[in-house]
Amino acid sequence: MTGLRYTSVVVAKEPARQVLVVEDDVSVRRPLVKFLEMHEFLVITAETAEQGLEALRRNRFVAAVVDLRLRRGSGRDVVVATPQDMPVIIFSGVPSESAELEKLRPRTRLIEKPYSLVLLVETLEEMLGEPTSQNLHT
Repeated sequence: MTGLRYTSVVVAKEPARQVLVVEDDVSVRRPLVKFLEMHEFLVITAETAEQGLEALRRNRFVAAVVDLRLRRGSGRDVVVATPQDMPVIIFSGVPSESAELEKLRPRTRLIEKPYSLVLLVETLEEMLGEPTSQNLHT
């Protein structure tokens, strides 16, 4: 499938730390992926809602990070299709966009754009029930 990118870290804690990132803006996606990899996540990316939905069907993820406004499709479709027990972090510059989704899915949180990579990883690890990394600022 074109557009789906598989990236991984050299030493992952365990394969269970696989995260889906749905973001079409490379200037946002690239640093996000690198930062997640620095914190021992295995990251699979998608640039469209369709690619995100396909990735959900083909892989087991512990969490998803989804931009609601994509050039092709809506991140909302990916959020709704994500298993209820899987944490989802929504990126949005408009908080009202995610309010309904946060009510529909208890394990959904908004991180407003512009966002902090440190806050994102802290939120992700909190949602996964893991202790926050001591070296988040590296």
